Amino acid sequence: MRCPHCGEPIVPGQERCFACGEKIRTKILRRRGMPVDIRIIIISASLFVIALVGGLGVLLSNQKKTGSKKMPVHTGFSRQLGDSSRRSKAEDTNRHGVEDEVVNQIHEQIEKIKVRYERVKAQVLGETPTPEQRDLMNQIQRELGIMNSRMSELGSGVNYRRQGEIIKEIADTERRINNLISQFARAPKSR
Repeated sequence: MRCPHCGEPIVPGQERCFACGEKIRTKILRRRGMPVDIRIIIISASLFVIALVGGLGVLLSNQKKTGSKKMPVHTGFSRQLGDSSRRSKAEDTNRHGVEDEVVNQIHEQIEKIKVRYERVKAQVLGETPTPEQRDLMNQIQRELGIMNSRMSELGSGVNYRRQGEIIKEIADTERRINNLISQFARAPKSR
């Protein structure tokens, strides 16, 4: 290594040049310990957000220009479904995709309810269930069976009006099951 000021040879770790007396450690050697400038991070993040919003705006405007009509995907059970006789063949394909998605969502809800029920059952059930626990368990099983049959009916390709009715029934059944599970958790135990 050489001194950046006079060119005299120096030893690594030497702080001052013996020939010219200048400090050897320059900003280049100190970069590892320098703090990051927060303004650069803020400006970079702002530019990224602006680019992202601009890209989404372009995509949405292109979608509106092409006139593509896609059915909105809703995450809840309360969907408003129109009359299937007014749909074109292309929209029927979308409808089947949405129907499959709804059936998958309902299936996931049923699985979550079953997991919750089994967890509560493992926590509160003694060696032998009390009569009240037995009644609640039977009611929960019955409601789960109703929910499964409604899900099967929904997957069998019913019209939009009936789909809406089934989805509402499933949501009501889900509320009843959750209430029954809560009652089951608070029921007198045989322990």
